[in-house]
Amino acid sequence: MSVASPEGVIRFCVECEATMACDAFEIEDLEAWRVELLRRGLIGQAAGRYGGLGFGNLSKRLDHGTFLISGSQTGHLRGLTPAEYARIIDFSPERNWVRSVGLTKPSSEALTHLAIYQSLPAAQYVFHAHSPEIWNRRHELNIPSTHPKAEGGTVAMFYEVAMLLQDHAVSQRGILAMGGHEDGIVTWGQTANQAGTVLLQFLATDRKTPSPTAA
Repeated sequence: MSVASPEGVIRFCVECEATMACDAFEIEDLEAWRVELLRRGLIGQAAGRYGGLGFGNLSKRLDHGTFLISGSQTGHLRGLTPAEYARIIDFSPERNWVRSVGLTKPSSEALTHLAIYQSLPAAQYVFHAHSPEIWNRRHELNIPSTHPKAEGGTVAMFYEVAMLLQDHAVSQRGILAMGGHEDGIVTWGQTANQAGTVLLQFLATDRKTPSPTAA
């Protein structure tokens, strides 16, 4: 584990049991939205973005306090199979540690997803996208934002997100910006459609809102 890792690199300790994390039907709703977000460049991998590393991830809550999350550095793949997902089965933010099941390691933002699931019992899905359009105008769009010193994938980000979500008004928005994680936007909802729609609505709002510098 590196505490000075770049975008997309796991910054927590992970113990992984290398067995299949899920069945195909369990990721159908996630994959339907992943295709759409990939098409819009909200997740993926590109040479000119973030040092060429993969970005963005999706998750869903499962039974017994576990959740499924897309695997680390899978952004270049057009579609994911169960082999590219991990199931988080145990965790300790205090120790910067998670235990997972899967043939791949969990996304580097697993702790951020965990913070939302722990803070909001109603949240069943969490999407982490990268949108410079939304992120650069997060204050104008009145999107709650984490402290800029809390970097992505860290325990500091876990606690920042958890603290923000103590505010009922913030938890009801269904969206936050990661102030210390370039272009990072997180949405959540009771369904995959709810989490995805919030993201696309803010993207549409940004594109309809004239820039202060526009002629």
